[in-house]
Amino acid sequence: MFSVPKPLPPAGGDAAAVSRHLSPTATTPYPTHQTITTPESSRAIGDWGFKRALPVHKTIKSSTPAVRIRQIDSIEKVTDYRSASDHTITLQKFQEMNLPLSLPATNRARVGGLNNAPKSVFEDEGDFTTLEPGRPEENRWKFKGPWLAGLTKGQFDKYMRKNVRSKREEFRSFLKKRNAEQMNAAALQKALDQGHEPPTPLTAEDITDEQLIEYQRRLRSDRVTLFSLVSEFLDLAPLQPPSFFKDRIDTAKRPSVYAENGPPMSHPSAGISYLRTAAFAENHPVYGPQAHQTPVLARIVQPRSTQQTAKLGVGGFITEVPLGDTAFNARAFAGGKTTIPGIQSFDPDIEGGAKSFVQPQYARVDSSGSIQITVGEADTEAQLIYKELVGKADIYNSGASRSEAKRSNMTPLAQVQSRKSFRSPYRNAEGNKVVGDRQPARNKRPSESSQGYGLDLS
Repeated sequence: MFSVPKPLPPAGGDAAAVSRHLSPTATTPYPTHQTITTPESSRAIGDWGFKRALPVHKTIKSSTPAVRIRQIDSIEKVTDYRSASDHTITLQKFQEMNLPLSLPATNRARVGGLNNAPKSVFEDEGDFTTLEPGRPEENRWKFKGPWLAGLTKGQFDKYMRKNVRSKREEFRSFLKKRNAEQMNAAALQKALDQGHEPPTPLTAEDITDEQLIEYQRRLRSDRVTLFSLVSEFLDLAPLQPPSFFKDRIDTAKRPSVYAENGPPMSHPSAGISYLRTAAFAENHPVYGPQAHQTPVLARIVQPRSTQQTAKLGVGGFITEVPLGDTAFNARAFAGGKTTIPGIQSFDPDIEGGAKSFVQPQYARVDSSGSIQITVGEADTEAQLIYKELVGKADIYNSGASRSEAKRSNMTPLAQVQSRKSFRSPYRNAEGNKVVGDRQPARNKRPSESSQGYGLDLS
């Protein structure tokens, strides 16, 4: 009871939910309360480890024994709890997809020809919070200061009043230190050019008030340097530079991955997956290692319209359709690809709703705590193998079911008097080989040949 952590603040607050016309009972982007479960023996008597037992007739009927406690004790002397099956099942479905979490991608127009391949959140390049030599500080995921672009006017005024105004003298000392470093660098370069001995280094105490005022005047005309100094002093999250500074910034260093949308609320992995990469092969018990991972059946929750693109539901998450020349895009239809039913318009005749297979590629957690999944077009052979696994298709036994093959009359070879060949240890009653060759000697069905591979999906 005493180990339950403090609830997290809701995503955006109730006012934001009203402005977006969202249901108050809808699943939140991320869980705010700890999910608690109990063994079946304890659940039968209502024991969940709290001050008082929970109602047995309510909790024993749930197929997902998980609750979230909103209030352990109240003035009515009851325990306020809710079912936590929504986030519990969503986490299970996400982990079944075996998706690695990656860092957010930067704007491709700003990074030019740099490598835009997704990088794992557990790489040393971005998985650190303290300043270390040789590491760019803007790649950290945790900062002491806020992300100014994500603050409202009230939040910004409160931050200025409580955290900034009281640090004026500290900022002046910080500017004196930076001014002394620049003056030392300029004096050292001048001495090297003239062949003189290096001068005595200056310290922050050697900078006069007149020199500091002149340095502040120069900073007011150099907004990029001024913002860099203010961000370093307050440890602010990186911001997207203005468009007229783009060329100057891009030639100096790669922009931060958190400059466009802000840093994450927690570790970039959010604790939902610890996979560093998806570079592994699934091993099928019959067909061996697979070139593609198991596809996922996605539901088309929103068809394409003139104002909006189509939306897919994958494992409880809303995602965009695969990009490029795929069967989900209108340009692919002109090239001869099969149209996916329900992607262009709502089709009420489809039983259970329009669905299609996709291949989840990677996921990321944005600054608001929501999980964004990127999917691609599923491979045709991977779809067929998955359909055979769940009993929706037959690859090698499309004409006759496996149960009929098992019930076929198997006779040892010694009992077959009319046959002389010993190439196969067993034959059926008609004398056809059933073990030792891939195809029967006679009565060859076209659906069992290579030409009929995967055609019968009924």
